[in-house]
Amino acid sequence: MKEEKKQELFKEFLSSGDILIADKSSASRRRLTKTIVDMGGSRSRIDSVAHFSEAIDIIRSKKPKLLLSDYDLNGGSGFDLFKEYRESFPEEKKSVLILVTSNISQSAVAKAAEEDVDSFIIKPYTVKSLEKSLINTVIGKLYPSKYVQAIEKGKELLFQGNYEEALDVFEEAIKLNEKPSLAMFYHGQTKYMLEQLQEAEGDYKKGLEINSIHFKCQVGLYELFMKDQKFHEAYSVVKNIAKYFPANPDRLKEVVRLAMVTENYVDMEMYYDIFTQLDERTDDVINFVCSGMFINGKFHFIQGDKDKAREIFDKIGVSCSGMSKFLTAMIKLLAENEYFDDAQKLVSRFSNDPQEKNSYMVAKYIAYSNVSSLNERISQGLELWNNGVKDLEAFLLMYNSLLADNNEQKASEYLEEARRIWPKYFQGNATKAA
Repeated sequence: MKEEKKQELFKEFLSSGDILIADKSSASRRRLTKTIVDMGGSRSRIDSVAHFSEAIDIIRSKKPKLLLSDYDLNGGSGFDLFKEYRESFPEEKKSVLILVTSNISQSAVAKAAEEDVDSFIIKPYTVKSLEKSLINTVIGKLYPSKYVQAIEKGKELLFQGNYEEALDVFEEAIKLNEKPSLAMFYHGQTKYMLEQLQEAEGDYKKGLEINSIHFKCQVGLYELFMKDQKFHEAYSVVKNIAKYFPANPDRLKEVVRLAMVTENYVDMEMYYDIFTQLDERTDDVINFVCSGMFINGKFHFIQGDKDKAREIFDKIGVSCSGMSKFLTAMIKLLAENEYFDDAQKLVSRFSNDPQEKNSYMVAKYIAYSNVSSLNERISQGLELWNNGVKDLEAFLLMYNSLLADNNEQKASEYLEEARRIWPKYFQGNATKAA
């Protein structure tokens, strides 16, 4: 196709719908806008935003035909934006989604996200290279290659349940491209639907031999391992996805959960670093990450690396401030290991929520037990107990304080009640509290 014809078709494409530019840099947004206007686009049909949430609103309200997004946005990533677009408009086949990247490693990730990203532009770029990339990407979408056409045909057959026909089409597609990772993925997906899991695994792995971080092949392999309950193998895959692709809250929760299931506790700090890069941290993400970090800290205590455990607990104290269950658990473990100064610092991180008052009182009682007098430990413990705050560690502190005060009869009375509350703890060991 001649260049003049390409430019004419590109202008027609620009006039057929709205355009969205999402980039944190105002200078980059202005430059992209000017280039598109100079190429025939209407400035009135171009929206330019810096924030992920703003971009989502425009996508849902305007369904832009052309979307250019930076790799990193305020509040999310270009990948998440494209995912939202495709999920909102699954029937849309002619829209163009282009990722703007700032380095070679990001462009490698964009290549690995084949089909989810139509093309990518690397900063810094010249106006000429930008124009060429935009035109070629749009023309490639309007007039797809035989390889892309074959994959689309195979996908239709796959979604219709015509698995054998789909396999034939994907096998033809594999022959049409030197690096057919995407065709290998869909061939594997078809095998997966036919319950031929070993062959599906082979297809995904062949796709990864071509592109070691191919997104869809990794996801396919991960889902296959999870179905087969091969959790260690699944973890190695999802860990790799988390390493290379932009932070995603749902993916982060899954990788943290699997890290705990497979006892890869020491990896938690890597996921904590990913967590700190999230602009929006929902309560469930915080809960997953703090749970994983707590188990990691506890693991280091058990291994004897107590300084590392204290360092981890300090991070949790910052990130999970106000979440009483983590604060209380850390304070108990720190007090048990006689790091009372660390425990006392965490007490200050409790929220003022009245519903958390009992947890706060227990934590404070335990954290300051090293500086409380014997009488204070007894009176404060009894106050908690008689007010209905039944906590095992607080009880043990009170019980042993009563014994130290030679008040065995009173201690015995409370022990009987404690045995009814925590039978498993005291089962078979009448003197376990002492």
